[in-house]
Amino acid sequence: MKEIFQLITKFVQEKPSPVLEILGATASGKTDFSIQVAQFLARKQNLKSEIISVDSRQIYKGINVASGKITTEEMKSIPHHGLDLIDPDQRFSAYEFQQYAFKKIEEIFSRKAIPILCGGTMLWLDAISENYVFSQDGSKSTQKSDPLYDYLKLGMHWEREALYDRINNRTQILFNSGMIEETQKMLDLNICKSAKTSLGYEEVEAFLSGDISKEEALQRYQKLNRNYAKRQLTWWRRREDIIWVE
Repeated sequence: MKEIFQLITKFVQEKPSPVLEILGATASGKTDFSIQVAQFLARKQNLKSEIISVDSRQIYKGINVASGKITTEEMKSIPHHGLDLIDPDQRFSAYEFQQYAFKKIEEIFSRKAIPILCGGTMLWLDAISENYVFSQDGSKSTQKSDPLYDYLKLGMHWEREALYDRINNRTQILFNSGMIEETQKMLDLNICKSAKTSLGYEEVEAFLSGDISKEEALQRYQKLNRNYAKRQLTWWRRREDIIWVE
């Protein structure tokens, strides 16, 4: 870990527009590490930083448990962006988030602070760091422009068995910490399809309808998260621009 922080130090000191990007599978510890990095920059480099959450579910107001949204206490007084942007009956495209992130990055730079992207929504992260070109209707093309900023991409690495254990433990905690109540509240609203497909909602809905047991709902929820982690890791596999943090 010491080498990683040395790398971060060199990066923010030498690059004219440094943006840190912390990525990884669900339950890999991205949020905790982003706080550690922000605290390190403040303590060792006397640099302010602000974190931009890059998560396609954390943008929704009220989707807190299912998305694993960071709490105010967990933020440790570090400014956070990208949370609670829209109501769950609204849609937000990759293009819209890309433009939002670019605006926030410029605002953070204007405050003489370091932007930290943190999340696991693969397309949204790449849309920002690789500067995807979108058509007028927001659909992505295969064209990319030169990056607008300098990026240091740090990925959270775990052996698969250890990661799956973390996922199972985390999902069990979330499931028993308000997931059922949150799902019921969301189902009572006219939420959009994107919000409704937040991991766990369909499984809890099946439990509430009496179709499956609570234990089976939890097991399905855990499996969904493991499958999602697998897709995330497949997306980033063999990427030479990512430095993996053990």
